[in-house]
Amino acid sequence: MPVNLLNPVPSKKIRSVNFFNGRLLAGEDLTTEQVTNRIAHGLLGKAIGDGVVYGLEVTISPQSNTVQSPVLSITPGLAINKNGGSLLLETNTDVALVRPPDGTNGNTVTPIFQDCTPTQTGNYIAGAGVYLLTIGPTTSPEGLAEVSGVSTTTAPCNTKYNIPGVQFRLISIDLQASELGDVNHLRNLVAYKCFGFTPQSNSQAAFATDPFNTPLTTYGLMDDLRANQVLTNCEVPLAVLYWTADQGIVFVDMWAVRRPVFPHTATEMWAPLASRRRMAEGLAMFLQFQEQVSDMVEFGVGGPALTSIVATDYFQYLPAAGFISIGNINPLDGFDYLQFFKNRTYRNPVFMEGAKLEQLFHTALLYPPIDLSLKELLWVYQVRENQETIDNSATSAPLLYMLFTNGQIAFQGNARYDLNYFNYANYV
Repeated sequence: MPVNLLNPVPSKKIRSVNFFNGRLLAGEDLTTEQVTNRIAHGLLGKAIGDGVVYGLEVTISPQSNTVQSPVLSITPGLAINKNGGSLLLETNTDVALVRPPDGTNGNTVTPIFQDCTPTQTGNYIAGAGVYLLTIGPTTSPEGLAEVSGVSTTTAPCNTKYNIPGVQFRLISIDLQASELGDVNHLRNLVAYKCFGFTPQSNSQAAFATDPFNTPLTTYGLMDDLRANQVLTNCEVPLAVLYWTADQGIVFVDMWAVRRPVFPHTATEMWAPLASRRRMAEGLAMFLQFQEQVSDMVEFGVGGPALTSIVATDYFQYLPAAGFISIGNINPLDGFDYLQFFKNRTYRNPVFMEGAKLEQLFHTALLYPPIDLSLKELLWVYQVRENQETIDNSATSAPLLYMLFTNGQIAFQGNARYDLNYFNYANYV
């Protein structure tokens, strides 16, 4: 039945209690008012968007973590879930990940950690697994309040306060045995499964091929977990981690799944173009790569020197733009670009001005990642200010670095009159 203009269309979810003098109030009335406020706050949260607002950074606990008793540290922070609910962690928190008792037979598939509920099945190499850490809401009772009423017996009690809080959960990620066995590429592979850029789920390629097909509103590993009701809308992903029986927690990768908040798409039909999701994912790809290479520099890779590493040894995908530190002077500082980009198609490094950096990286957020199997052209740059400062510093020089970009991004190395330095410029 059509609704006439100016006729009210009442909400079926929100019902506010009408207070007036002389009204007899019951507990149900006040509860209704609390529910109404929660719904209103949830609608505001949905308007803002879901994701991590600030903090909630996950690392391996330096004090408590051991191989036998893995522990993660999580910083204070705020997140908003897909229901619009706020998830506030007020203090630095260590989360223990408890392994099951020994003695399970090798033919039985069991979760690595006891706290992983509900249990997910999958193909696992014995004593190893990749897990998703999430944060979700919980409520704890506190105190007692007497229940008044007409009675000659002792007054009963009920809960005085309901204290909102958060809880953490582990979800096992189903991977093929061959994927788990390729340890060098595992971190990069899992990240790009989450981004939706593996050959099985390339959202951008699918949209470019047929933009008039079914709208691409869902793609990537996190959307698959939600569709299968493994990951709920109450939870916000914080990090993925890889655990083995021999080494404990091998790596924690936040940016594979961590996303900043962003509003919902303006229209589903043109979701990739009309949504801020791709920009958020572009930022996450950049930060995920930088976090991984920083870990490689800081902790090593368990064997080869950094200067002998080839990108394809550890990466199937690179972000559309990224930085690598160069270790040609001190091999412990970073990589050798000649080795890192070995067998890739790239132009020898050219200088660019630092004034272009921010604009270049903002542009790169909307470009697809670099698929190293395609051998498409890369641009490689040195930044003039970095090299010039190194050349003029006798002591305390900055670390030498280079940056690379997707070859589809416009070339940034053209010399411009009165804007480039003659000895740090490029000539035809």
